[in-house]
Amino acid sequence: MAFDMLYFNGESMLEETFAFRRKALREELGQLEGKFMFANASDTSDFEDLAKYLDQSVKDCCEGLMVKTLTENSTYQPSKRSFNWLKLKKDYLETSIGDSVDLVVVGADWGSGKRTGWYSSFLLAIWNEDLEIF
Repeated sequence: MAFDMLYFNGESMLEETFAFRRKALREELGQLEGKFMFANASDTSDFEDLAKYLDQSVKDCCEGLMVKTLTENSTYQPSKRSFNWLKLKKDYLETSIGDSVDLVVVGADWGSGKRTGWYSSFLLAIWNEDLEIF
């Protein structure tokens, strides 16, 4: 399942936007049923649409979604994690919080095992306006 094009006709496409790279992928390469297919995608900024797409993904026995920026900050950065590509799983959403919250990373554990070389667990804090502390 192809979802991105990083190199084409001898040219790197790392500095192009994800929208440009995905469009080039679909225009330049053809699908071969059962052998080479394009990953399913949905372009939206609406939370309800995203929730429906996630539900369908789970029904289709997928783990979840990769949520990506299309144009702003959407160049490809090899071996670098960023907030431009986020993994969204159903169990991430099954909490008692009914709205989003702004959190700050105040600590992290250095990974081990398959997470060696990465921060793997994060300590998050929320701002207390009354006390003016995290």
